[in-house]
Amino acid sequence: MDLKAAKAELREKSRPYQTYSYYLIIPIFIILVFLLSLVGYNKGTFGTIVFVFVIFAHVWASKLDLVRKRKHVAPILMYVTQGLGVVLMVLLVTEVSAGGTGNIALGLSSLILLLIEIIAIVFFFISANDIKKAYPTMKEDAKAARLEYQELRRSK
Repeated sequence: MDLKAAKAELREKSRPYQTYSYYLIIPIFIILVFLLSLVGYNKGTFGTIVFVFVIFAHVWASKLDLVRKRKHVAPILMYVTQGLGVVLMVLLVTEVSAGGTGNIALGLSSLILLLIEIIAIVFFFISANDIKKAYPTMKEDAKAARLEYQELRRSK
């Protein structure tokens, strides 16, 4: 086997384990971002980082054929959350600029987005479980492919 084929095999065999890891880590990041926002930290940069991870996980999950279509629900919910967040922030800014305090829009947006994020967290864990069931030996397969690739790299 040549190095290019070994690298392609490594990429293919490690994809389920990487996706599984992302589907477990993203909900933890979402909870962490929420907790940080409760104590006053700006969640903008953390939210952007989580959103980038969601995009990566969604792209990788879309290439897993053995997993049910349910794998798309959590990332799509996160996309909806981001979109609604932008729309609700525009509404908040227009209310404040019209002389209001923005408390109603901010409270409503927080509740709606929190509920959607909780549902997304649940679906991330459900999808991670689906990946684990569809690829029971994913960790061993990824390690074996990585070792084979590293051995070929060293030999050249």
